[in-house]
Amino acid sequence: MIEREVLRLKNKSLTGALLTKAPLNKIKKRKKEYSIETIVIIGDSVAYGYGTKEGISRYLKTSFPGSRVINLGINGLTSDGLGAKLKSGSWDLQIASADLVLINIGGNDLLQGFRKLGTAGLVRNFKAIRVNYRKNLLEMYAKLRELNPEMLIVQNDLYNSMKKEHQYWGLTKLLYRRWNRAIGERGVIISKTNKMGKNPGIWLDGIHPNEEGYKLMHELLIDTLSSTGIVLAQHSNKK
Repeated sequence: MIEREVLRLKNKSLTGALLTKAPLNKIKKRKKEYSIETIVIIGDSVAYGYGTKEGISRYLKTSFPGSRVINLGINGLTSDGLGAKLKSGSWDLQIASADLVLINIGGNDLLQGFRKLGTAGLVRNFKAIRVNYRKNLLEMYAKLRELNPEMLIVQNDLYNSMKKEHQYWGLTKLLYRRWNRAIGERGVIISKTNKMGKNPGIWLDGIHPNEEGYKLMHELLIDTLSSTGIVLAQHSNKK
């Protein structure tokens, strides 16, 4: 059953506004310098830094000395939950003041589907779950820009932390590749975290990064910003 669904996912051409691959959305290299004074992190337990001292916040504070880092991550949050928080207006002041917003969301959408439906059910319903995720992201991006049109919006894509020896590694690799295509739109910078999945020593519990994992996540973020053409004044001046 699972094998048939995997083949269906491989062979099916996903169409429609919500299912088409999100554009790469890299801001053209323009050597524009940004002074990052306030960073806001939103999303799930990975955004929050579950099981570590401060998660990625710790490394951002080092890279951007003097900047304020506001971590609004919530353990267990799904994209539905994050969308609801943004719509509630409770974070409006923090987000409106941000020079950079970092988003990490989506893992719990899949985890919730797995817990409710099992492996075969998750595969069968993957398309619908992904459509809902994409819809939520588009609404989030619009809300963020409404609050602050000038800030940088950066989103981590999802990593696959499953060990290669696991029987479902191939399946999760396929699903995550499809899932990550739902992330981003024009002007949204995507920080690709797939390198994290290839490093077995950076996991706290098989899902959440440990301190070394967050260090790598931070390095990938800085590399992504630099390769996109964003000149970060504080970071580039830091020796």
